Amino acid sequence: MIGIPVKLTNRALSFAVAIAASAACPAVAQPSGAPSKTSVEQIGTSIRDRFVRAAKECGANLPFEPSVKVDTGSAIDVHYSQDDRAIHFTDWKNLDQDSRGAITAWAAKGTLGLGPEDMYREMFNSFIAPHELGHYLQHIAGRWNSMSPWDAELEANRIGMAFWVLQPGAESDVEARVANITRFLNDVPSPVPPEQDAKAFFNANYAAFSAGKDGPLNPMNYSWFQAEMMKTALRERAQYPFCKLVKINKAP
Repeated sequence: MIGIPVKLTNRALSFAVAIAASAACPAVAQPSGAPSKTSVEQIGTSIRDRFVRAAKECGANLPFEPSVKVDTGSAIDVHYSQDDRAIHFTDWKNLDQDSRGAITAWAAKGTLGLGPEDMYREMFNSFIAPHELGHYLQHIAGRWNSMSPWDAELEANRIGMAFWVLQPGAESDVEARVANITRFLNDVPSPVPPEQDAKAFFNANYAAFSAGKDGPLNPMNYSWFQAEMMKTALRERAQYPFCKLVKINKAP
């Protein structure tokens, strides 16, 4: 997931809260008029259906298919829940002022010319969804709870990247989409002390961060880690095709 575990607050929220704290920027103009009118449920269902179909084409025997739920919460959110076996989204129209401010600042730094609502849809209703479905695969394989935080998050990024590469048209332009998402964080310095490597630092501090405790891992530098993992998955995408990752997460 992208942020603090959902039982406390979603990891996606921590990614955006850091941005909200950084700047309040005016909204940029939409490149093609009004934001898309496709519903969040339609977007999520389309991605879920395509993901499941692609996994089955790779030979996956899926014991269940995750449902798609659009929650009424006012916070930035996208996550897969083991409890109800669903991928959860929230809708831009329900976001509170702080969340909208975060996305407005983010959109102003994006590279695709998207306004705040379409930036939210691109990021939290679309691009991250197959990352969360990657956690679904880890769940059905019985691996998710035993993986280190670093390994689970990096692999989910790899799964999401590999899925998008298979899609037609602009959706497969992962280089442009990752640049759009991560540009805001390019100026954030590495939080990793010189005497530690990134993986060890992340794993050592993740539990406290997940519990909402103050510590070396905080929303801003957690966002930095997620951006770096996206970039790693992007660079190494040829080494991790979708079917290879599906087979790693074969249901028992």
